[in-house]
Amino acid sequence: MKNKNLFIVNTPFHLLTVFILLKARFQSDENYLALLHPHGYNKWQESPLMRYISSTSCGWQQVFPLGNWLSSRGKTKSYKQQVAEVRNTIGKIGINAIYLGSDIDVQNQLLAGALNIDHFCRYDDGLYSYYNEDRRRPLTHRLFHKFRIYILKMLAGITGKVSINTVTAGDNPSGICDFMYKPELLQRYSPQTYEIERTMINQALSHLKERGLFNPVMKENSILYLSQPLVEQKKFSIEEEMKVLQEIFRNLNGTGCLLYKPHPNDSAYKIDYYCKALPGLTLYDSIEPVELSFAYEENLKAVISYQSSALLFTDKFTMRKIKAISLVNFYKQKLHPAYMKIMRKAGVCFPKDLSEVTSFLNV
Repeated sequence: MKNKNLFIVNTPFHLLTVFILLKARFQSDENYLALLHPHGYNKWQESPLMRYISSTSCGWQQVFPLGNWLSSRGKTKSYKQQVAEVRNTIGKIGINAIYLGSDIDVQNQLLAGALNIDHFCRYDDGLYSYYNEDRRRPLTHRLFHKFRIYILKMLAGITGKVSINTVTAGDNPSGICDFMYKPELLQRYSPQTYEIERTMINQALSHLKERGLFNPVMKENSILYLSQPLVEQKKFSIEEEMKVLQEIFRNLNGTGCLLYKPHPNDSAYKIDYYCKALPGLTLYDSIEPVELSFAYEENLKAVISYQSSALLFTDKFTMRKIKAISLVNFYKQKLHPAYMKIMRKAGVCFPKDLSEVTSFLNV
């Protein structure tokens, strides 16, 4: 009898990861997809690739959109009604195993509880799923969140025995294993790790390529700048980040292109400021996981960011050499050493000043 797996997805990166697992490790099983509070879901519909891998067309038995499930946003039904609907749909399938990226997300945990499944497997959630000690909540915060979730469970009629984690990511004792792109980088406890191997990734990428779903846009040597909302977080000023972008432009000297991929939490003012100050800057505003561009953008020479998870995985999605450069040394406050260690082990470069940015690029 085939296993019946439910994959819970919250982000485009999650969706790519579970699609890879669908097409490789679990292709002989019955696989179901739950889109639980999917980030930027409206924009997913604008991308043929995202529409495809989040639909039954690519191999999912069924797809369950749960956009506002057990949240106060757009609430039109009681929590008990929402749970009853899940039990009358997903609950009747007979799910054997649940796979999720974030085991501290409240709704992810409560969906397992609503289905009376008391354990699950985690899959890669990026840099912060590799180390978690610095993100542990204080005891008072843990208890406060536990109390809120207890009330929500009571209102929703959830009695499942899955453990509720309010401490830190990757810490739920109901998590029995981890599927990671680079398990050798893991700096936290895991009961069991499984590597998402390059052969598995290639199998999924080939499936997409055969269907003409890759759409390269980089026509010349290109540097991809992955923005993060660090100006908004006061980790440095807009003028300081502008100097970095100007230095990259100076290094290109008309021989290539700089593409700026906005972060969902970037301010519109910041993006507009950079575009006006740097007329040659090209916006790369794609909802698709950036890891896919590593695979099919043959003119991509380097990717620059701060602590973006994408920096870790350039060599997992292509055999071409793409330089991964982190600018965390430009922070006003240092990044935790554990994350620096993880990124260094993954082959990420760390320029100490603007002149080193130039030497690392050398495109």
